[in-house]
Amino acid sequence: MFANLLTRSRLLTSGAALAALAALALLTGHPTLAKSIGADVWNVPALNDQLRESSDLSAQLDDEDEEIRHRIVVKEAIIGQLIANHATLAETTAKFIELNASRPEYVTTIRATYPGATYEEKAARNVISYALARAPAGGYDALSRRLDAELQQMTDRRTLSPPTPQAELLPATRARPLGRCPSRQR
Repeated sequence: MFANLLTRSRLLTSGAALAALAALALLTGHPTLAKSIGADVWNVPALNDQLRESSDLSAQLDDEDEEIRHRIVVKEAIIGQLIANHATLAETTAKFIELNASRPEYVTTIRATYPGATYEEKAARNVISYALARAPAGGYDALSRRLDAELQQMTDRRTLSPPTPQAELLPATRARPLGRCPSRQR
């Protein structure tokens, strides 16, 4: 009986060893399988590189998110002044154009989305849209009439500048005139 137990132990041990060798052969023969189940521990340098790249990308995305949130706060304050009639449509449009100058994708979207003879007119229509979306309850119609009248005055007086060439609106670098947000200073 004791010999029978020893034989059984040897068989189990041999079987486990063979199964482990087969699994190791399978994982080394198919590195993508090993990687997908997290068993490629022999590739620690590459894993460290991936972790570092992911961390760098995460930090970059966090910075961009913070910048976008900061831009939203700035634009909301500017629009608040327009809605409260403490700023004109022309002044607000100039500020939006300045904020958008460092973001070529914003300029492209505004040019494609809003009608107008000039970029400034298109930007003014963008400002109107932004403001009307934030109009106080019961104040939408009055705000809409006021901003439409201001836009009409801008176009009547020809205070809108001639179309700005696309190259002037798309800086070669993606400089951010707002700078870093105070909460992200390191």
